Amino acid sequence: MNSVEQVIILAAGKSLQLDGVNKALICHPITKKSILEYAVEAFSGKKIIVVVGFRAIQIMQKFPQLDYVLNPDWALTNNAMSLALALNDKPTYVISGDIFIDKKLIERLDKASPDLALVSNRENRILSAIHFVVNSDNKICETYQGPIKDIKHPESLGIFKISNPEILRSWKKRSLEHSNLFAGQLLPCKEQSISVEYLNDEFFYEINTPIDYLELTKQVYKK
Repeated sequence: MNSVEQVIILAAGKSLQLDGVNKALICHPITKKSILEYAVEAFSGKKIIVVVGFRAIQIMQKFPQLDYVLNPDWALTNNAMSLALALNDKPTYVISGDIFIDKKLIERLDKASPDLALVSNRENRILSAIHFVVNSDNKICETYQGPIKDIKHPESLGIFKISNPEILRSWKKRSLEHSNLFAGQLLPCKEQSISVEYLNDEFFYEINTPIDYLELTKQVYKK
């Protein structure tokens, strides 16, 4: 068992494509629970730290029981800066604040490698997607953003579990130095061993655009 007791949720940014809504407050079309509510349930029993910026007060008012870190430069930086502000040497999950998940996925990841990134081989990927070059031992050799170079390169899904303090310190340093990038791009994979864990049939849905939400609505109303 490699259970990790701390979670950092990156929820500071403003999506220009989502009508001024903070992604973490987007609600499921049927349950009406927000992305952040799903995360709180999925990580039940763990300390949850939310990095806020855009519409921070709205989040803090709705979830006063959580711990918060403010990214004052949320409009000028990417989520690497948010990560750097919250990261310490404690084993931690890091998750983007735009993903619907449930406890089933986290229970599996708790039992998996102590240092991992959740990935998928899905075919439809946005141009800003982060991809990993993976070796035969399922370890990440390289990260890159943009058009996929090889169909064998899995896509990062924005969930990481890191326990090694050396990786955490290096990731924090790199994120401070390159605050305009995505946190997933800056994993110190060439210095340390980080595994990939593939998404199975667990509940997982990322919302980046109104089209994503429309597709989720279509899916859930088909059931």
